[in-house]
Amino acid sequence: MIYKFIIMKKERLKFLFIIGLNTILLYTFYGCAMFKGPEYSEIIYNYRQPLISVTYEYGEIALKMPLEYPGAKPENLLFNIYSRGDTSRTMISILQDASKEFRAYLPQGVLDTDNETNLIKIYPQDPDFTPQYIPFKGIQFGELNLPTVEIVMIPLTIEGTISLNRNDSILEGVSVAIQNFDQTIIETESDTAGYFKLIIPGEYKREEYIQLVAGMNMIFKPFKQKLDFSNSYNININIGMGPSANLAEPLYLTNKSNVHFRDNPDIGSSTLFLLENGETFSVQRVTPGEYFGSIEVDIGKKGSIKLDGWVYRSDLDLLQLSNLFKKQSNDVSIY
Repeated sequence: MIYKFIIMKKERLKFLFIIGLNTILLYTFYGCAMFKGPEYSEIIYNYRQPLISVTYEYGEIALKMPLEYPGAKPENLLFNIYSRGDTSRTMISILQDASKEFRAYLPQGVLDTDNETNLIKIYPQDPDFTPQYIPFKGIQFGELNLPTVEIVMIPLTIEGTISLNRNDSILEGVSVAIQNFDQTIIETESDTAGYFKLIIPGEYKREEYIQLVAGMNMIFKPFKQKLDFSNSYNININIGMGPSANLAEPLYLTNKSNVHFRDNPDIGSSTLFLLENGETFSVQRVTPGEYFGSIEVDIGKKGSIKLDGWVYRSDLDLLQLSNLFKKQSNDVSIY
């Protein structure tokens, strides 16, 4: 019995030795993790926002520019875009109809984002329109909205001086206007040097009845000349007011419009002209009811000629060169 007990004890020790050896080997190869239980039994929420930075980058620049046409409108517009002040090399060129908006799409990063060195040149496909140059500051990417641009025609300019025909003295304060038919477009007065300058929109270039009118505030008949801008946008006109030195004194002025200038004093004689108010008349002969004398008729570039005829005395007033301007009374022009 004792022998069997010893045998059993040795076998039990042997079994425990094998178990212990296997445990040591497993611990050596797999570590202690196989014996480690779960650290937390449930998920723990701390409700903190994740520290993540997100950047959205577009692949191009969407350029938009509204267009307005205050007057006439060209058929097409050419747009040239330049970058970083380099106008020797066009970055993109676009020809489009004259629409309400210009759009262009540019690659990312091609524009100067620090200064207004980027440039858009707009060329209306009509020689009567003004080219536009728009500098702008760029962006790296995204949508770039530029201010509205007005597409206008080249303005028309009329300038010159005003003097007295009698002695070439400078006339200050003479009214000067541009009219379309009888409607005044713009008006000014001559300065201390007799100089005047008027600028009107280019749309009037194609009008047929544009005229310059000067001296509406003077006692003489107004100076009138049709304006032709077909060959130029600028016209220079030197205006002479009143009679020339060729008309001998005494001088009279017609005191109303539609004064009959007749070929002889007889009843039923023919009327050669109807004279305007303020027409100068040089008297040579006097009858109880009429004056015989001369008027000057402008014949354009060749100057003027004198014509003789008869005018009723009641239609004339003596010219007094001491006051060349009409007197104003309650906004009504009188002599």
